[in-house]
Amino acid sequence: MAGQVDPPSFRVLPRPGQGAPVLEAAGELDQVTGPLLDVAVTDVLDGVAAAGALVLDISGVEFCDSGGLNAVIRAHLRSREAAAVLQLVSPTGQVAALLRRTGVGRVLQVSSGGCPPSLAVRPGADAERPA
Repeated sequence: MAGQVDPPSFRVLPRPGQGAPVLEAAGELDQVTGPLLDVAVTDVLDGVAAAGALVLDISGVEFCDSGGLNAVIRAHLRSREAAAVLQLVSPTGQVAALLRRTGVGRVLQVSSGGCPPSLAVRPGADAERPA
């Protein structure tokens, strides 16, 4: 149909694993899709007792505007309310530039090379637990 605009593509999914909860985000993060990040962050933090940290892998986010940046800031504030630290992982391209230009990258914990070592899960870490 003429004049019809497809909604921007965005997804945010929990990554299975051990250690700190990880959310993987991909697509366009903006005012329209930001609420999807809000819901995912709240769901993860409500489902984890004393998370300590929440990792947001944004390596797949291709575009972020001020509305998306506000969603990231809301995720940071929601994490603090839950006594957790939001850690952004692997911003690229336009998103990394936006974090630098706005100064948000200096306020939040940002790691450019994958999961921060402090949150990495050692293979077999839970394999042997005393009964």
